[in-house]
Amino acid sequence: MGDAVLMTPALDALRSALPNAKLYVVLAKELADLLEGHRSVDEVLPLGRGRFDKLSLAKRLRGIGFDAVINFHGGPTSAWLTAASGAPLRVGRNNYRFRLAYNLRVGRPEEVFADPSATHTVHDQASLVAGLGVPVSDLLPSLRAPAEARAPMSRRLGELGVSSKDYLLFQPTASFPSKQWPAKRFLELGRALKERTGRPVVVSLPGSQHSLAEFFSPELPVAEGLTSGELMALIESASLYVGNDSGPMHVAAALGTPVVGIFGSSDPKRWHPWGVPHRVIAAGLECSPCHGKWCVNPAQFACLMELPVERILDAALELLQSQPSRAERKEG
Repeated sequence: MGDAVLMTPALDALRSALPNAKLYVVLAKELADLLEGHRSVDEVLPLGRGRFDKLSLAKRLRGIGFDAVINFHGGPTSAWLTAASGAPLRVGRNNYRFRLAYNLRVGRPEEVFADPSATHTVHDQASLVAGLGVPVSDLLPSLRAPAEARAPMSRRLGELGVSSKDYLLFQPTASFPSKQWPAKRFLELGRALKERTGRPVVVSLPGSQHSLAEFFSPELPVAEGLTSGELMALIESASLYVGNDSGPMHVAAALGTPVVGIFGSSDPKRWHPWGVPHRVIAAGLECSPCHGKWCVNPAQFACLMELPVERILDAALELLQSQPSRAERKEG
């Protein structure tokens, strides 16, 4: 999800340079509605998880007859689909595996942009089009919640007893345990923020996290199992987003919601919230950042366990005080 969000400046640059081109984006099926209706995307091609789904999509890609395919992901499935497309121009990065899938390989973003500070993932994504000679003048991600998701999300919040005008949002999950601040501390933080601000705190969870939903509810209302469109509508109306480094954190930044991002194994320099008021919370241990798949520190996940509730609370309160509420921004 985060990669797709941070790809949007590259899509906008392509649209500006090639206004009459038809731009397709391949996304995992569960994320397809993230970019449906996006201003620079003509069609989203959903990719299922099964082998038949991949074969079917490869056949469709080849049938469309693309002039060019740009692989923003770099993994084995995306490399195979790039090669299978049969496009005469197949673009990847020069450090991607499966180099033979590409006939144009782009260098590091620092080289492409001639800027040693171009180290964020948004630079990575944009450099793939800049390397083709496409001007990239705006690196702000662009997202907009689907209009049809807003009213149902407002009703759902009402069912949870939450006003849709001024609430705080937590996202306590992430792709790896090495990126997940303990749920117990999120609950303590929620209690403290409710007491200090008088605002409700909503917890957003994937549909598979039933035990975690029971842990937070009923003390903190839980919005569970949302589609990408519903999640955008929920985030868009929040006054503050607090969460681990994850895809929804980048969605929040792209929607203009101030973010407190909690970092464990991942690198804040490459993945911090982009283009929005934010605070990054990281322990800064010598062993991090790391690959995140397992922990080599004898004090397991010390990068997260050394982050006290008070530190995140102070950052959240500071950010809230420096920004107007969502309701105030709408009125303004």
